[in-house]
Amino acid sequence: MASAKRITRKDIRQPDWFQRTSDLLLNVIEEHRVKAIAAAVALIVILLVIWGWQVFKARQDDQAADEFTLAMSLYQEQKYPEAIAAFTKVEAYRWSRYSALAHLYETNSYMALNDLDKAIPAGQRFIAATKPESLFRQIGLVTLADAEERKGLCKQAVERYAEAANIQAALKDRALLGKARCAAQNGDNKTALDAYKEYAKNQPGAPAPAQIAELEAKVGAAPAEKK
Repeated sequence: MASAKRITRKDIRQPDWFQRTSDLLLNVIEEHRVKAIAAAVALIVILLVIWGWQVFKARQDDQAADEFTLAMSLYQEQKYPEAIAAFTKVEAYRWSRYSALAHLYETNSYMALNDLDKAIPAGQRFIAATKPESLFRQIGLVTLADAEERKGLCKQAVERYAEAANIQAALKDRALLGKARCAAQNGDNKTALDAYKEYAKNQPGAPAPAQIAELEAKVGAAPAEKK
């Protein structure tokens, strides 16, 4: 009969499976606890940053609204130099929705003063602050094109009017007429005729622009391009 294995003091001191497993589990829990705390702290920091940003934007919007109301009062009273200074203050609130609108009314104010050299860059700043294919962008393009046309920059104006005409919004027909008018001034009769025809198609009840027959005669009389 085999004798039982003798258990020594050394064997008793050795950690058994349960103890080793427990220690490993505790280490894993401790490691994950540290990570969980770190993640929670990071989340709190992110939430505080978002909250602070929202508070900052709301405060900017409130302050910009007050400045914009004052600027619009001056604009409506046709006090354009004072209005321009007031709109410039609104533009400083870059994160406010009123900032972009201030550029538009600054453009209109300069145009009312016939200061086209300052109206054009102000209009460009407004367009840069708008979203593609939006009504605001179309308004900005037509306004800027109007300023460029008045300054005799019809080549640039045609491009602005053309982009505005491609936006399906309220000023599409006005943009088409501007495109046709400036293209005719540039001697591009074909582009002018196409724009007038598109305008007439969009306004079936309105009289066709008188320029259509004249431009058709010019386009028809033009020599054909050599192939």
